[in-house]
Amino acid sequence: MNAEFPLTVVIPVYNRAERVKATLRSILAQDFRPLKIVLVDNGSTDGSLDVLQEWRKQVDSPDFVVTVVEEHLPGAAAARNRGLCEVTTPLTMFFDSDDLMEPGHCRRAIEAFDGNPGADVIGWDCEEIYPDGSRRYTRFADKDILWWNIFHGSMATQRYVATTELFRRVGGWNPDCRGWDDMELGHRILAMNPKIVKLAGKPTVNIIITDDSITGTNFSAKSALWEHALDLVESTLQSEDRFMRRALNLRRAVLAGDYRKEGAVNESRRLLSEILAKEPSAYHRLLYRIAVVYKGLGLPGISHLLRPLF
Repeated sequence: MNAEFPLTVVIPVYNRAERVKATLRSILAQDFRPLKIVLVDNGSTDGSLDVLQEWRKQVDSPDFVVTVVEEHLPGAAAARNRGLCEVTTPLTMFFDSDDLMEPGHCRRAIEAFDGNPGADVIGWDCEEIYPDGSRRYTRFADKDILWWNIFHGSMATQRYVATTELFRRVGGWNPDCRGWDDMELGHRILAMNPKIVKLAGKPTVNIIITDDSITGTNFSAKSALWEHALDLVESTLQSEDRFMRRALNLRRAVLAGDYRKEGAVNESRRLLSEILAKEPSAYHRLLYRIAVVYKGLGLPGISHLLRPLF
C-alpha cells in the first residue's frame, strides 16, 4: 500500500478508565509502523478521558500518531462516526475498548490488502475469552454472509478491516441503532456486494467477554434495542426480498426464545405474535414456533438446523 499512513484504528471509549489500559498496551505493541490511532471518549464520567489524554502524551510520535476527541451524543455508533471523521488513511479498523490485539494484528491486515488488490473488506476469526477462563472461536463468514451476519454477528466490529471509502459510502454508523449496531452496519456493507477476503490462521484478536459488555446476555431487559436493530435492517430491504425478510423473522423468533429462556414469557409471546401476524406461510410460521421453543429450552444451533429449510 503506497499511502504513508495506511491504517487508522478507531476506538470508542465509555467509562473504561482501567480496562482500556490493557487495550491501549496491545495497540502500542503492534509491530507495524506508521500507524494512526483515534480514541473517542463518549461522555465518560470515570476519568477515561484523562487516561486517554495521558496515554497520548506518552506515546504520540511521528510514526504512531494518536488523536483524542470527544463525542457527547450517547452510543458507540455516534462515537465511531466521530472517529471516522478524523480518518485520513485508506483503511479503517474499528476496535472495542476492552478487547486485545496480538502484536502482529495490524501488520497482518495491511499485508492482506497489499496481497489482494481490489479488496474492500478483510476479515478474520476471533477468540472470545469468558469470565470463567473458557475460550471460543467466533467466525468471520465469507460464504452465506448475510445469514451469518444476522444470526452470528459475522460483521462484528473486531472481525474485519475495510476501506475508509466503503465505510463512508454506506453512510457510516447509524447513531439511532443502540444495540447490534455492528450487525446493522454490516448488513449495509454486505448489500454493496464488496470484495471480501477471509484470512486463515490463528486469531490475532481476543474479545474479552464481561458482565457489562455492550451486548450483554440479558436480552429481555433491553428488548427494544435488539428489535429496533432488526427493524432497521428490514427497512433497507427491497419489497421482493422475501428470503431476507423471513431470515429476519427467524432471527426475531430466536430472540423471542432468548426472552423465554430468561423467564420473560410475556415478552416472548408478544414478539412471536408480531412475527406470526406478518407471515402468510403456515410452513414458516411453524418454523418460527419451533425456533422459539428450541431456543427457550437453551438448546444451541437452531440457525444451523433451520438454514436448509429456508
